[in-house]
Amino acid sequence: MSNSFANLATLELVSIQYEITRSLNANADLRSLCRRYMETCIRRLSVKAAYLYIPTQMAGDLFTNTEVSHHDWGRVSMPSVTVCYPDQISAINHIFNQVLSQPATEQIETQLIEHSGTFYQLFSLSNQAIYILERNDSPLPLQVINAITPAVKDLFYACRASLQHSQVVNEVEKRKQAEQQLTYIAFHDELTGLPNRTRLINVLNQQIELCAQYDNSGALMFIDLDNFRDINDSLGHQVGDELLCQVAQRLQQICIKQEILGRFSGNAFVIVCPNQLMQQQYIDELLLHVHQCFDENYKIGNRSIDVNASIGLTYFTANSCDAYTVYMQGDLAMSKAKASTGTNSVFYQQDMEKQTRRRYLLDADMRTALAQNDFFMVAQPQVNQHGDIIGAELLIRWQHAELGFISPDEFIGIAEKSGFIIPLGEWIFEQACLCITRLQHTPLKQHIKVAINVSAKQFYQAEFIERISGLISKHKIKVSDIELELTESAMLEDIQLAVTKITALKQIGFELSIDDFGTGYSSLSYLKHLPVDKIKIDKSFVSLIDKREDSRAIVEATMLIARTFKLGLIAEGVETAAEVATLSNMGCNEFQGYYFHKPMALNDFISLLTA
Repeated sequence: MSNSFANLATLELVSIQYEITRSLNANADLRSLCRRYMETCIRRLSVKAAYLYIPTQMAGDLFTNTEVSHHDWGRVSMPSVTVCYPDQISAINHIFNQVLSQPATEQIETQLIEHSGTFYQLFSLSNQAIYILERNDSPLPLQVINAITPAVKDLFYACRASLQHSQVVNEVEKRKQAEQQLTYIAFHDELTGLPNRTRLINVLNQQIELCAQYDNSGALMFIDLDNFRDINDSLGHQVGDELLCQVAQRLQQICIKQEILGRFSGNAFVIVCPNQLMQQQYIDELLLHVHQCFDENYKIGNRSIDVNASIGLTYFTANSCDAYTVYMQGDLAMSKAKASTGTNSVFYQQDMEKQTRRRYLLDADMRTALAQNDFFMVAQPQVNQHGDIIGAELLIRWQHAELGFISPDEFIGIAEKSGFIIPLGEWIFEQACLCITRLQHTPLKQHIKVAINVSAKQFYQAEFIERISGLISKHKIKVSDIELELTESAMLEDIQLAVTKITALKQIGFELSIDDFGTGYSSLSYLKHLPVDKIKIDKSFVSLIDKREDSRAIVEATMLIARTFKLGLIAEGVETAAEVATLSNMGCNEFQGYYFHKPMALNDFISLLTA
């Protein structure tokens, strides 16, 4: 048997075939499977090395860059480190190209290539694999080649099964990772990585259920950063985002027990305190730690930012309605803290329930009120330095069927939060059109312009311009008869979009004014980009113009800005002769306020004009 393979007994051939085939394990890792198979071939067939080539289009990302041969073939070899690359021998390389171009078949092709005294026995399966045995001195006998060809075919089938199994496993793993990623995204805030509102609501509902099990109560802290919009507007959203991340990190450091910290909304964070921890001392200490998170300034780049927070606290029990109610209570307590002077945290009290119910009632009743004409408009005249009426601002009022008069300061805020401000704003615009129609049929000494307020939500609505243009056409009035008032803060929400929309409105023929000017971060840097026509000096500065130097300075600066940009100027909230005199001496010639006229019914306004 040592003289020649040709003299091997049939039993020996069967033994080799059996042992090589038995080395396969279709469920094993592809590399382990191939190398075990190759080790058996090397030992039983006296060959120097073995190489298995698989097209990478079949193997996917199984092979690394160092394992991929040219022509997009991946290779598994035994020994693992070898200086020989059969695929670089021209005669063998030609076979590689043939195998890739041949039609698919299950027939094993065998070929012998001799190169520089080395014999390469090739076994190929079209489009699927090439197996090469490298042998010195002499080629493998034909009997051996015939005997092991079925075993090589089994190797190819095992490799194909292993690849398919790996691809299925990889696909399942990728889908699992994708599902985990989607789940994470669905329940976590993208910026801070904290649980988001959806996750917080689920957690709180679970804690409410656990309260019954432990016969205890839990607590919720609603933390809202003060004046965060001003930071965003003055320093940019990138600084604002970094600030939120640093606040989240500080709050995470104090949640060392079982508290759940999350980002509830833009600049609002929530800490849910499980009922297992509920002790008054624990709540007091945690609240103290939250306050301490804002004692030191935040460092962002070369800036040092002083940040304060308003905190609302509320307890929840098994009898609590649901997470939404608890969060609403925390939000309401936080709002009380924000409105209070010198108080950063407020506990929710039962008497706040009336305010909560009132907010819900007004929110629900506004839609009915609009359909039943419970809303109505009043006009507050605007005058020049001679007292002549030059225009009017239309203001909405609500006479509730049961609660009586509802202040706009109360219901406008509710409408803003609920989104009802959009249909309400459209109704206001149509009322302005009707008022102008009446003025057109009234003999007047001079042209009267009607001004109305436009909310930020209405202004940034995609179809805002199309809707109001449709109402203008419907009532056949002049666009120039209506002046749109936008608050400074509304314009700064998205300065680029604001410029685009205001420019479009100007092209149609509308006049626009900035309402409440000076209450935000007014600056030339944004004002020079806004093609507005007029500035309204806010009443908060007018009322203090003779009492505080800073208010007087702001008014003077506003007048300078108006003159610089050749803008109209009107002071609102004028209530005394002294204020009129001071404003006139400073160069303001248009006024609106109780000193001249209170808001009045439209019929009374028209009668005033014709008197």
